[in-house]
Amino acid sequence: MKLTRENLHRFTPAQIIVFYYFLAIGFSFLLLNLPGVYLPGVKVSFIDSLFTAVSAVSVTGLTPISIGGTYSIFGLCMLMLVLQLGGIGIMSIGTFFWLLVKKKIGLRERQLIMVDHNQYSLAGVVQLIQQIVVIIFLIEAIGGIILTLYIMKFYDSFSEALLNGMFMAVSATTNAGFDITGSSMHPYFGDYFIQTVIMILIVLGAIGFPVLIEVKAFFSKKAPNFRFSLFTKITTVTFAFLLVWGAVLIFVLESFHSFKGLAWHERIFASLFHSVSARSAGLTTYDITQFSDATDIFISSLMFIGASPSSVEGEFGQLLLR
Repeated sequence: MKLTRENLHRFTPAQIIVFYYFLAIGFSFLLLNLPGVYLPGVKVSFIDSLFTAVSAVSVTGLTPISIGGTYSIFGLCMLMLVLQLGGIGIMSIGTFFWLLVKKKIGLRERQLIMVDHNQYSLAGVVQLIQQIVVIIFLIEAIGGIILTLYIMKFYDSFSEALLNGMFMAVSATTNAGFDITGSSMHPYFGDYFIQTVIMILIVLGAIGFPVLIEVKAFFSKKAPNFRFSLFTKITTVTFAFLLVWGAVLIFVLESFHSFKGLAWHERIFASLFHSVSARSAGLTTYDITQFSDATDIFISSLMFIGASPSSVEGEFGQLLLR
């Protein structure tokens, strides 16, 4: 242990975070292989389990197995925990737990947080982590409760509705793209309420932590002369432009192709949902294999652009740019 600490002190903050990233993959792999994680009679190979762990930590959403047909209730809870680790960030979750146990956050830890969240000053980094974790958990909780209460009519018990509602909320907010229906959001193609809630959760997760924190400060009215930063203004305008432009172009391209047989409102929501989801979340309400080549290329460009920096999708990408 002493040797490991001495070696870590020789690394730069960026190198340590990369090390923690691989450590998180190993930890997630163990969580997803605990006794009782799989449904009775289900066996998952080492490589499939490792792939799922990597995908969950990096909130990619790709998986070689059926999530709903593989994991038990306990397993789904463990998967949601891993999604939090990947979406909120390794350093954020770690710091939050340090604060819970009242552990002192030293200078080295503050430097790691500063690098992980693209900050240029050590001042206020611990408070930043507290705000990020509280805001994301609050968004997920509110989204999960709303979804649970709405989908109760589709399930036999409240516990089953709660599990599905919370999983959808966590997967959407962290932009992970995992689903337990086996067919993404296709069962809710005609349900615009669920689609709207999911889109809001995706946007809140993808728009960036600094934007959420400034919006919170704006509505808290604790700072009467508060002004949004240039970062928030540029991020929000760019995000909104890409979202609207993406929806319009998908609508136009597919209205002459796969959307021909759909009603106008179905076309609008299908276009809007896939514009929101394409950049980071990966959830779908429509069979995208039916999309034209032009739409596929355009959606690929949206995926290349991705989410905002310092968001559930933007953390590790920023680190690699340093």
